[in-house]
Amino acid sequence: MVATIDNEDHERGLSRAPTIRSRLALLALACIVPAALAVVASLAYNYQEGRSALVRGSIATARAMMFAVDKDLAGVQAALRALATSPALSHDDLASFRVQAEEALKDLNANNVVLIDQNGHQILDTLTPIGAPLPATGNLPQLQPVFDADRPVVTDIFTGRVTGQAVIAIGVPVHRGGKLVYGLQAGISPDRLASVLIQQRLPEGWIGAIFDGTGSIVARTRDMARFVGTKGAPALVQRMSQVAEDSLETNTREGIPVVYVFSRSSVSNWTVAIGIPKSGLIKALVLSVGWLMLGTAILLAAGLGLAWLIGGRIAASIQGLAAPALALGEGNEVAISPLRLKEADEVAAALVRTSKKLQRAQHQALHDPLTDLPNRTLLTEFLDQQTDLNHRTKRSFGLLYIDLDMFKSTNDRYGHVIGDRLLCAVAERIQGGIRESDIPARMGGDEFAVVLTDTGGDGAARVAAKLVHDLSMPYEIGALDVRISVSIGIAVYPESGTTTQRLLLAADEAMYKAKNAGREQYALA
Repeated sequence: MVATIDNEDHERGLSRAPTIRSRLALLALACIVPAALAVVASLAYNYQEGRSALVRGSIATARAMMFAVDKDLAGVQAALRALATSPALSHDDLASFRVQAEEALKDLNANNVVLIDQNGHQILDTLTPIGAPLPATGNLPQLQPVFDADRPVVTDIFTGRVTGQAVIAIGVPVHRGGKLVYGLQAGISPDRLASVLIQQRLPEGWIGAIFDGTGSIVARTRDMARFVGTKGAPALVQRMSQVAEDSLETNTREGIPVVYVFSRSSVSNWTVAIGIPKSGLIKALVLSVGWLMLGTAILLAAGLGLAWLIGGRIAASIQGLAAPALALGEGNEVAISPLRLKEADEVAAALVRTSKKLQRAQHQALHDPLTDLPNRTLLTEFLDQQTDLNHRTKRSFGLLYIDLDMFKSTNDRYGHVIGDRLLCAVAERIQGGIRESDIPARMGGDEFAVVLTDTGGDGAARVAAKLVHDLSMPYEIGALDVRISVSIGIAVYPESGTTTQRLLLAADEAMYKAKNAGREQYALA
């Protein structure tokens, strides 16, 4: 009898318990009364929040623009590396090399190509007619790392000796027999980089600018001819030298009060800055806050009727977005089932689209677009991880540096389409000749690399011998029977080096040693 009474009391208690629908209706009513006071308080708060959100979004835009600039400069650098392997250059056939350089300029969209010896003397300049005297020196101090450190360089902006115009130079080392003999550089007009800014279609009145490592203006969306080559606003230049990304209020060179946001590249040490006029910022934010307040009032009124209908679905829909949001934050691919609520489904669709874009962007940034192999950046990251891991475990791993002999002549004979198909076929054979745990990569041009995990010198030599044989076999490309040979350099951790850069250099030197020994050879560093 007691149990029956308790159950009845419990059921009566449940029937009197408020539902989520009634709670939402009461919440809407409770919000309407203090809404007028809340609008006043939220106006200032939302202004600050809206401004912070705009600044964060603009910094992300500046970061994306800086990535586009780095990508453009990297494309020129890659083309120069390919040009540096020209057989005409290796035989000091400067007349033929000049023809190749002038042809390459069409794709490079550069002002000129200059060849410099180790003493800084110009050997060739495509801007100077054949036979005309060249400047006594052509090597800028900014390009000296090409010779001192044997690495590519992107200079700050300077005035060209021949043209007298502002220019940026990209230089790469030229090797012969494993030795650095020349520096090859291309002059890039600031107008080319200005087009990168224009493509971003910044809102009207906003000012985009690219700064070099010294804070000088390389390109600008407004009054570029007036300010290119000069320093940016002092406060902006000082702040850019201190942090990689930030925002600050100051005046532009024209004296316009703006909120500057900027992002500096860790690759080139250049910076992209966006100036947002304060007048437009205040107007836009106040307008948005006004619409927000109006929308809030409408939603509160409508909430009285809608809360009863949608209350049962809200909790499940919101909870359904939590796990995908966490997965997106961790960089994982997101898949979401329908949540039966339009707003939640729209957010879910946005999360899925963003996830796909992030996955695609990450893949494109770390893989070669032709062969889909890991690129130099991803290989370098993997080598850094391997050196750290093997330093702790005291184990060895091998690095193969593969160069295709006769690829240039094959490419010239059959054309770039056949050349690209040949590179893809080479990539497939490399993948077929190694283990799943090994990492193949395309370094650029006709050069590939393979990281052989848990492998010593003897094991690396066996793999190299197999790849020399496999990659030198004929390739059936359409109706063609294409033949090439390869040279492979081998470096082994830790015997050949204990850092990524040292291992890459050792493998590269060994590759040239193999190349000098004849075709279809491999050599150990």
